[in-house]
Amino acid sequence: MKMKTKIKSKMSRTFSGNFTGAYKKFTMSHMKEHTSPAEAILSKPLNECKVALVSTAGIHLKRDEPFEVDNPAGDHTFRIVPSDVTEQDLTVTHIYIDTKFAKSDPTIVFPLPQLKQAAADGKIGSLSSINIGLNGGILDTALVEQESIPKVVELFLNEGIGAALLVPG
Repeated sequence: MKMKTKIKSKMSRTFSGNFTGAYKKFTMSHMKEHTSPAEAILSKPLNECKVALVSTAGIHLKRDEPFEVDNPAGDHTFRIVPSDVTEQDLTVTHIYIDTKFAKSDPTIVFPLPQLKQAAADGKIGSLSSINIGLNGGILDTALVEQESIPKVVELFLNEGIGAALLVPG
């Protein structure tokens, strides 16, 4: 990470923590307001669904290419995270959140062990073999909406995933 990006990261985290109203207005000004809640109807009970985990905290395998945090437009790409990874296999690359705790305990932003337990307890049908790591904090979401999301949806449909748990970063 370039020094300029480190300074930007520290400034944005400080600004967002101290001026939450202004930060929200600045970061959300490009978003379309939806007045009705998003609707998602499961085709079967959750305890019969294959569930995937999706995080926007910049989670990825240590061996994967990190998210491009030095790009002012943000990195709209995603990383596939298999369910059989260990916490030691994971890391976080993000500039708009403090990654210190997520790097020491990735389950904070990517609760795979908890979903595995939910499957073992019969609360969900099963855990998907593929899960998704995205880098949040992208101010121009056009590429995410036009490229990344359709690819993730196709992956999920091909895998028979019936539900996804979104963990924001």
